[in-house]
Amino acid sequence: MDLIEYFDIAQMPFGKSSPTSDSFSYGQLEELHALLKYTIAEKSMALVTGQAGVGKTTAVRLFIDSLPTNKYLTVYLGQDQIGSNVLRRLAVTLGITPSFHRQHTLMQISQFLDENLEQAGRTIILVADEAHLLDDRTLEDIRLLTNADFDKNSPVAVILMGQLPLRSRLKAPGHEALNQRLRVRYHLEGLTQDETSAYIKHQLKLAGAKPDLFGDDVIKQIFMAAEGILREINNLSMLAMLRAQSLSVNKIDAKLVRQILDQRELN
Repeated sequence: MDLIEYFDIAQMPFGKSSPTSDSFSYGQLEELHALLKYTIAEKSMALVTGQAGVGKTTAVRLFIDSLPTNKYLTVYLGQDQIGSNVLRRLAVTLGITPSFHRQHTLMQISQFLDENLEQAGRTIILVADEAHLLDDRTLEDIRLLTNADFDKNSPVAVILMGQLPLRSRLKAPGHEALNQRLRVRYHLEGLTQDETSAYIKHQLKLAGAKPDLFGDDVIKQIFMAAEGILREINNLSMLAMLRAQSLSVNKIDAKLVRQILDQRELN
């Protein structure tokens, strides 16, 4: 028997696959989306930082998913941090056959953006995830893509996402031009205790679970252990449900959560 059958729920909670319309909204998410809206409108650059698991990618994805596809073309760069591969994937997404040489590929992309952007009538959004892993040359290539018409305007909007050290790195010598173009900088933090409570209850409601499956003392424990980090909240909540099933109980209590935390420490 799986968790859906055991808890008599409609779907698995605490996952990534919920539709955008079912997403949980909170203060920082709304602030970030307002800043991203400005970034796209101005075709400028934004830097979104936060520790691993805080929800950077999800937050940006929710915003991108809300944009009409007939007006915006989003290119997501997140699966590969090798600079030449990043440029080649960008070229292919734009319908360009990339050159064997990296610099030529960059020129192909720049020329395409300059010549076709206005005719296409769509704003191109370049989203570079895990940008703290990109090498210096690739970061500079991304900056060069924002130059057009003697630097009077940008043919693309750029969203860089990465962990906090990226901020310090971009302030170091050699990145002055890129750092100056970051008109928006936003650091995403973890959920507050109240937001964690609202988030867990939101997930349970979407799944069709009993609202009292997680008591307030349990939610507080999860919040403190996860330190408000969204991925950890999801992980601990799911582990709690799996533990409850293994113990043949229908309600999660503080003792059960302590067992999970103790086991994680031992592992």
